Amino acid sequence: MKYLIKLILPPLFAFWTFALFIKYTPFFHHVDGLGSLGEDSVYGLIAYYKIFAPVQIAIALLTQFLIAMPLWKKIVAKSKAAITIFSVMLLVCLILAFGLGYVIWDATTPISHLVNIGLFMTGVQLFYWIINFLLLYLLDWKAFRKTAPTAETDN
Repeated sequence: MKYLIKLILPPLFAFWTFALFIKYTPFFHHVDGLGSLGEDSVYGLIAYYKIFAPVQIAIALLTQFLIAMPLWKKIVAKSKAAITIFSVMLLVCLILAFGLGYVIWDATTPISHLVNIGLFMTGVQLFYWIINFLLLYLLDWKAFRKTAPTAETDN
């Protein structure tokens, strides 16, 4: 049962947090939905997330099962592995974000636009993974506690 909670709760919580952030941030209040979908802007990305949220949640659950949970088991088994895992995850987020940013970037716009797209998408991915692993940590916090040696007394 605990495995099922760790499988479902972190992706749903991360998406819920992201949705609340979008809803209560004034910058995103005028996103139209389908009218913004084709734009290579933040508004187009937010419209995409709003329209395809059920599919994205299904993909997030599959990603949680195939990628996050095996990584999390390694972190719980050997907490020093977390540094390497998170460093590689940051690198993968950067590569994927800038790769996707390059695909949607209009070459007639300045390179700074590509950098802004890449950094924004990296931020979105890192936000998701930080929320995800933070919630996993809170669910497994006992596994990370250092147990203090107890003094034995002679009876």
